[in-house]
Amino acid sequence: MRASVFYGPGRVNVDEIEEPVLEEGDIKIKVELCGVCGSDIKTFVRGTPYTKPPAVLGHEVVGTVIESRSYKWKKGDRVAVAHYIPCGVCPRCLEGKGTICPEIFERKIEPGGFVEKMRIPRDLAERATFKLDDDTSWKQAVLSEPLACCIHAAKQLSISPNSKVLIIGDGPMGLLHTQVVKAFGAKEVILSGMTSHRLERAKKLADYVINAQKKDIVSKVKEITNGEGPSHIIVAVPSIEAAQQALEMICLGGEILLFGGFSKNQELPVDPNGIHYDEVKLLGSVGSLPEDFYLALTLLSSRKIGSDLFITHRYSLDNVSKALELGTKQTGIKAVIDLSAASGTEEEL
Repeated sequence: MRASVFYGPGRVNVDEIEEPVLEEGDIKIKVELCGVCGSDIKTFVRGTPYTKPPAVLGHEVVGTVIESRSYKWKKGDRVAVAHYIPCGVCPRCLEGKGTICPEIFERKIEPGGFVEKMRIPRDLAERATFKLDDDTSWKQAVLSEPLACCIHAAKQLSISPNSKVLIIGDGPMGLLHTQVVKAFGAKEVILSGMTSHRLERAKKLADYVINAQKKDIVSKVKEITNGEGPSHIIVAVPSIEAAQQALEMICLGGEILLFGGFSKNQELPVDPNGIHYDEVKLLGSVGSLPEDFYLALTLLSSRKIGSDLFITHRYSLDNVSKALELGTKQTGIKAVIDLSAASGTEEEL
């Protein structure tokens, strides 16, 4: 079968690889769409210790069951798949903190999403694979995984109908965060970023949009919030400067959530008295759980969160390298690899 194989930073080629063999309880799917994630782009640029070449990238997967050794699934079922799952029985899982389960990457899809066919191991087939209803398109469902990560983040915050939330970052995840916090009941959402075409799209999602290249974000946010600052800030960019600005802007008793990974060996200076006397909470969020994925798919299937404002480009399997390269340049917002697209497809939606 054909797959887009990562051989090292900047090197992705389409090759023939062996189809995965199913074990009892597994299913095999024909991949229909796979989203291009920021982590795929980072791996393409510099590699990661978690991805040993040769490897198949991609994990935001929707597809059709073509072979099943599972009691739960039959040939022809349309599914969305979470790409990993916690063990469910360790102390972290039993405390409801499955995203930091030490075994969370032990159970994962094989070999990756930029491929024609994929094996879903038994645990994922039973606990992390979700059926699509007939009215849900592949394009809607393919956002389930990134949206689930935003939902998991929002669950860390005490968002209420009075909440004023600032999202720092205009990438795909920052824009998805605006929809999630609105769905969680936030009163107002402010988004700041530095990419003009993404900020134009953000105007359809957020109540206020700030171009951080043209405005001082701290003073502008203070102005919007009548000097109080936001009650919640999600830092959706790997920037220490942005995290420091969040500490300057947050209101008394507010919550700051660091979303996404920073480069190694970075340090964030924190005034402990600001945390202590102002009762500010500094939080983190990583990944998602199956229940977050299910809620994400529910929101997408019900059209409470739409895909049209997020997915802007479609590529064929032979153009994965181009999709990743353009992702480094912030082209568009969100790209998908369409496994049924004709060779050479490069389409702006």
